[in-house]
Amino acid sequence: QFIDTATQMVTLNNKIADECIYALQRDGKNIEGASARFAEIIIGAWGHARSGARIVSEDDRFITAQAVCHDLQNNNLITIEIRRRITNKKKQKFNDDMIGVTGNAACSIALRNAILKVVPKAFWSPIYDEARKVIMGDAKTLVNRRADALAYLQKLGATQEMVIKKLAVKGIEDITLEHMVI
Repeated sequence: QFIDTATQMVTLNNKIADECIYALQRDGKNIEGASARFAEIIIGAWGHARSGARIVSEDDRFITAQAVCHDLQNNNLITIEIRRRITNKKKQKFNDDMIGVTGNAACSIALRNAILKVVPKAFWSPIYDEARKVIMGDAKTLVNRRADALAYLQKLGATQEMVIKKLAVKGIEDITLEHMVI
């Protein structure tokens, strides 16, 4: 029942599937993973669990968030802490608003990690794969999905040249189904 419910939720439409996966670049590599929205769906479908997150400390350089997820049926409890920097590259402390935003992000990340450790990966990994399939589309929809994605990125200020460079492809036609997730 969990697998059916969660799969239906993550594949409900393209927008929800998009929100279930994050992709970012670190050290020139694309990193992709399950998002906080995905974890919310997973814990909601899992049932018999309690979860939450809070800020537990802040100093001049870091904020620390703690999240807990407790599977009440199996009595499996996971607590995770995440530290996030609250200084810029010049080591100047963020303003209060940015510290709040960073704290919220840290709570979301910690909660996602706790949830995805309590619910066994054997259960949620196939659901994640289904979300990827929705985002990628198929060979029949690639041309339209690629055009839609480029139009959306253009509204955000990204040029075709920027997208080509970011994806390390020669041209727009070289953007594949796998690139659609990124």
